[in-house]
Amino acid sequence: MKLGRVIGRVVLSRRDENLPNGFLLVVSPLDKDQLSGRDASPVSKKLSNLVLLDQFGARVGDTIGYVEGAEATAPFATPVPIDAYNVGIVDFFNYNPNL
Repeated sequence: MKLGRVIGRVVLSRRDENLPNGFLLVVSPLDKDQLSGRDASPVSKKLSNLVLLDQFGARVGDTIGYVEGAEATAPFATPVPIDAYNVGIVDFFNYNPNL
């Protein structure tokens, strides 16, 4: 699981019928500087943004946990056309790079 910050939503004029109900979010992964608090920027300067499926109702500015690849499709009984999935909205976290 990785952590990211929601920076936007994707609005579709047409939706693939195989896509589960939910929202498509634009997420900026949190890099080490953001995790440690040295960089307060909402968008990572080192990692690429991604689009993922959210079924929890995350909003812009929320920190979320997400998975990519085969793990993203694991919650669904049939194959779905997604590459990343929101697994939860994070209330708070503690990051200590020295551990």
